[in-house]
This record gives sequence, structure tokens and C-alpha cells, in this order.
Amino acid sequence: MDLVQVLYGCTLLLTTYLAYSYFSKEHRPSPPPGPPGLPLVGHLGMPKDEPWKVYLQWGEEYGSDVVRFNVLGVNIVVTNTLETSADLLEKRSATYSDRPPFGLTMINELSGFAWSIATMRYNSFWRDSRKVLQREYHPNSVQRFRPMVVEASHQFLRNLLEEPEHFYQHIRHFLGRVLLHSAYGIDVRRKDDPVVQVAERGLEAAIAALSPGQFLVDLIPALKYVPAWVPGAGFQRQAKTWHVYADQMLNMPFDLAKKLLNEGRLPDDCAVRSLLMDVVPSASDPRGMEEIVRASLASMYAAGTDTTVSTLQSFFLAMVLFPEAQAQAQEAIDSVCHGRLPDFSDYQALPYIHALLKEVMRWNPVIPLNLAHVSTSDDVYKGYFIPEGTFMLANTWAILHDPDTYADPEKFNPSRFLRTSDSGVLELDPTVRDPDVAAFGFGRRICPGRHLGYEALWLAVASVLSTFNISPLADAEGVEQTPKHENEYGFMIFPKPFVCTIKPRSAQWHETVNATAEPVSL
Repeated sequence: MDLVQVLYGCTLLLTTYLAYSYFSKEHRPSPPPGPPGLPLVGHLGMPKDEPWKVYLQWGEEYGSDVVRFNVLGVNIVVTNTLETSADLLEKRSATYSDRPPFGLTMINELSGFAWSIATMRYNSFWRDSRKVLQREYHPNSVQRFRPMVVEASHQFLRNLLEEPEHFYQHIRHFLGRVLLHSAYGIDVRRKDDPVVQVAERGLEAAIAALSPGQFLVDLIPALKYVPAWVPGAGFQRQAKTWHVYADQMLNMPFDLAKKLLNEGRLPDDCAVRSLLMDVVPSASDPRGMEEIVRASLASMYAAGTDTTVSTLQSFFLAMVLFPEAQAQAQEAIDSVCHGRLPDFSDYQALPYIHALLKEVMRWNPVIPLNLAHVSTSDDVYKGYFIPEGTFMLANTWAILHDPDTYADPEKFNPSRFLRTSDSGVLELDPTVRDPDVAAFGFGRRICPGRHLGYEALWLAVASVLSTFNISPLADAEGVEQTPKHENEYGFMIFPKPFVCTIKPRSAQWHETVNATAEPVSL
């Protein structure tokens, strides 16, 4: 080969490389707009409290419902409207259903929650787990849980009657009972139940491990190899403790359910019985069907408990702050139930209760920013380039506080979801966006237990309002101490602890609640 041929070959390779660089980089679409970050670290110093409001402000400043920023070189895209969130996370779910390969190191790799389908990567085990939960918690399937939910709601009322000052604990007991029974067939004790205690410790660990920006190891995954004895590696010691809680949460209720099944004492209406005894979808994961069921049910409980607890806490806060909504709801219940406790036969007859619950979910959304989806390939949307590996955040708070959809969005107004039909009947207005389009997540990552969660919340709201008045607590001088609408922030938000007065609406209702403890004669 002579020198001319060598030079020709080198020139051809260089030309090809330059052409590729020109067309793939210089002429590819630009990324979504966003504020410039600092060198190397980008926007590492983002505020931890209410960042969703910052993202919405960026969108307004740049005139775009899609904005971008980066943290330590990681691209993060935020979608501030339902249109963009649905376009990407639902219509293009084949590209945007994965979870981050890093950023969840503390919860998945160190703290032992790798079994949770909420934070699991998009793989065959995740898909099989998803099928399990979709089957057991389908809208038609969850109706078999209704008698149990009614019993749990009655216990909830009795607990409120006996110890109203402990309503936070009663909320957790009610929803924990519903979810544990539906999944495992376990009937929990009113107090100090060992399964509930294990589950609560696991939940607290998961929420803490998932807190955004709390652990440097989520930003620098290599830190997971640092020994626990090294100064500054306290996260390793904390993770070791949480790992114990995660293992207990995964195994204890499932093993107890298997024991009850073998002894012939497992109720017929629980998911674990159906999955272990009936025909189940074939598992494509080598760990087998039992491990899929074990992880799926633990995931359902972990993901479903605190979200519903937060919503019910927000309901009590709203009733203290907005007594006119409470009075209107009680009037609606009285007109339908005529002195009896509401049940699921009233589900379609009480549109105002649906409207009130939807407004609670909209007014104080539990997860204001969804857990990040990750793009698995390059994409172009609205002329913007979104590279593979981009973290995608749907701004649920912005979607549910969009003034173009919800007039005066900061105002608590259940009536925004209602209209009067041509026949003069009050009904839900189908033209008003239902908060569940964003409140339960998007695409293939949408919450599979949302139907049971909503039904349990609906009955709790209807039952509490039928029997109790909720009002501000008065101090020693008789001055009402009205709480503020303030939240505690993390991955999920909870109303800051507050006190209130919860009293039976009348002596008749006091007796009605007590009577729920008596066996029903058939």
C-alpha cells in the first residue's frame, strides 16, 4: 500500500467522522430549555422543599411545558402539564417505563428494598409482578374486598369514638388492616399487632431511604463500596438497620399467610390465596412464581399504605379548615342514608362524597413529583431532543393546580367536580378532569392498587362524615386553634401533625357506631 492510498484512507475516515459529528450533534434538535447550572455539579443545590413550584416557574419563564436541568451530568426533564406527561410516559411508555440505574442506590442496593416494583428496573420480574397485581386488584376483582372494607371502616369509627385524639394512629390502623387483609388475609389486632409493627418499620425505612437528595450515595453510587467504619459512612450503618426491616416486611406477612393456608385458616377473599392456589400466569423469571407473589404483595402494601394515609390525613385537615364543605357532605349523606351508615350500595348515589375526595387528592397531592422514569433510547418530542438515560419527572402538583383546568386552584372547592343534570340531579361532571389521571402515576408505572385504595378512602370519608363533626380544638380559654395548611416534605408529603376535635354528631350516632361491634343476625 503506497502513501497515497494511506492518506486517502485516513482522509475518508476523518471525513466520515466529521460528517457523523456534524449531523448527529450539530444538527440534532436542541434539548428542552432550562436554567444554566454550575460547572460540573449543575443544579445540585436545588431546594428540597416544594421543588415542583420551582419547575413550574421555570416553565413559565421559558414558555415551555417541558424543562430540563442536570445534576452532576445527569439530564433531568420535567413535564409540567398533563398533555406532555401523558404523551411521554403513557403514549411512549415503551421508551419511558424504566427506573434510574442509579439515584436509587440507598433504597434498592443498600437498604434491601430491591424487591419493590415501585423502584425496580423494567425487567421480566417486574412485568410478572405487575401482572399479578393487575389480576388481583382489577376494578372488578377488588369488589370482593368490600365486606372486609366495611368491617374495617366500622372499627375505624369505633376507634375514633373511643380515642378521637389519636386519629392519626386510627387512620394507619384502618388502612393497614384493609391492605394487609386484602393481600395476605391477615386480621390485625387493634393495638400492638406484630405484623403491623413490622410493616410500619419497613415503611418508615423505605420513605426515609427514598428521600430526594438525602444521601450522597444516590448521586455517587461508587460510595456504596465505602466500609461502614469510615468516617462519614453513617449511611452504611443506617442501611444495615433498614435492610433488616425490609427483609421482615417482605417475608413475615407472606410466611404467616402460607402457614394459615397450610392450616386451612386462610380467608377466601385475599390475594395470596388466589395466587398460590388458583391458576396463575406463568413466570418468566427464574426465581419462580412464589417469589414473584411474595415481592408483589409486599410492594402493594409498601406503595399503598402511606399514600392513602396521607390522603386521609389531608381529608381531616380539610374538614377542619373548610366546615362548609363538611356540612354540605353531611347533608348529602343524610338525604340518601336517612340515619344509617353509608356502605357501597350508596357508591353511585353520593356524588358529593366522590367530589370531596377528589378535591382532597387535587388540593394536597400525596406525590407532587412522580418517581423518576428513565428513557431507554434517544427521543425527540415537540422538537426537543431527549437523550437515552434522561430522568423524567411528571409535575403532578402543577397538573392538579393548573388554573386553566381548575379555576382558583388554591381554593378547596369540591363543587368544581359537580354539575346538575338535565333532570335536575346532582352528578359528577365528566368534563372536569379527574385528579386520578395524575395522582396515581403514569403509563406502565401507574399504581396497581389504586382501585382498592380509592374505594377504601371513599367509604372512610363517607362513614366519618355521617357520624362525626370535625372542628378546630379549643384551648383553655375557649379559643379555637385552627391548624395551618402546612406539609412535611420528602418523596411523599404529609400534613404536619395537627390536633382537632372529633365528636359524634348526636347521641343517636354515638349509639349507631357502638352498635357496629355487635354481631349482625342473619
